[in-house]
Amino acid sequence: MVEYGRIADHRLRDRYDAAQNRFEGNHGGSADSPAGDSILVGLIDSVRFSRDCLIQALRVQSPELSMLSFGSVQECLDAARTDLRMILYYSHQESSSQAAVLQRVHALRQAFPATPIVVLSDANVASQPTSIRDAIKSGAQGFIPTANTAMPAAIAAIRLVKDGGTIAPVEALLASRTRRADPEADETSSTLTPRQMTVLAHLRQGKANKIIAYELGMSESTVKVHVRNIMRRMGATNRTQAVYKSQQMLPSPGLIG
Repeated sequence: MVEYGRIADHRLRDRYDAAQNRFEGNHGGSADSPAGDSILVGLIDSVRFSRDCLIQALRVQSPELSMLSFGSVQECLDAARTDLRMILYYSHQESSSQAAVLQRVHALRQAFPATPIVVLSDANVASQPTSIRDAIKSGAQGFIPTANTAMPAAIAAIRLVKDGGTIAPVEALLASRTRRADPEADETSSTLTPRQMTVLAHLRQGKANKIIAYELGMSESTVKVHVRNIMRRMGATNRTQAVYKSQQMLPSPGLIG
């Protein structure tokens, strides 16, 4: 049994080493081998495990993205890459205060003024609507709460930002407004799921249900159900009013998911 364990361990290590070779690149970060028409995305994540998992997931679901990984914001700044088309910054709750996250987002915006920035956060979204707004004001085009966002929804959000939109968790901003308007209101009535957030982002682009269904890989009837639920939870009588209310929550240009 011990000998079998050693053999298995060697095999596992060989597989790890082979996989590792795909991540390691030149100085200034680790990158996939870029394809001719690929989009180079910088991924900043201090946790090796989540960094590698994100790269693998994005490689499978968005093969057009070529990932360049960094262990810290400073490492990304020092690399000074001018060919990055997007930056994903994963902020882990235990290692980053809200003030530090905003400072880093601002530093990235200063260094990469024309590059879309998406913040992924482990923090409890419902408790920090102000921080989400501040992250957007500091220069981020997207804020994705990793605690309750499935990978397909996160990738859809990243694609929206890549296409020029802005996306943030509507339910946190809605909850903030609900508390100010009526402290006794039931916040669960204004909560949107990550999938509904993504559908709302597409609505703000003026897309028809059929187009949304195609781009998100769902049936048109499912999109209609999501739209009805979004309208109900936002207190809107039609999709135009739902879009208008979402714009009032985040008046900056772009999308909100």
